[in-house]
Amino acid sequence: MATSQLKSFKPKPSKKANFWVSLGIEDAKTARTDAVHQGFKPEVYYKVLEKTQLSQNEFYNVTHIPVSTIKRRLKKEERFNPQESDAIYRLAMLIKLATDLFNSEQRALEWVRESVYGLGGKRPLDMVSTTVDYEIVKDLIGRVEHGVFS
Repeated sequence: MATSQLKSFKPKPSKKANFWVSLGIEDAKTARTDAVHQGFKPEVYYKVLEKTQLSQNEFYNVTHIPVSTIKRRLKKEERFNPQESDAIYRLAMLIKLATDLFNSEQRALEWVRESVYGLGGKRPLDMVSTTVDYEIVKDLIGRVEHGVFS
């Protein structure tokens, strides 16, 4: 078959609203990785706060982004820096992974606030400020999804 006859595979667009687009992280021009590197716009903060149902202080406790920094970024309508955006991304990804695991956003939001035996009694929410802790939560979710409990 000649190269000109090959058709490239294009997945059908999902009828489900895209999680990342709904948060303002991704759009037709910007992929998630680029969005993190460019720094999230203030609207992402508001949408993540709404989705996670966290107060501003809870958000600080989870991401370790100082409230004063958040207020300054919002007031000046400036982007979060890449490190701050990465912490926000980990929080959003935790909600997405837990929602996929439980097939319910409400149940996911409850679970991330609970002490979890597989995390040494820590809450998943308290493990998004660093990549190393986040990877432990992500690994636990993957093991539960696949029925691996050791």
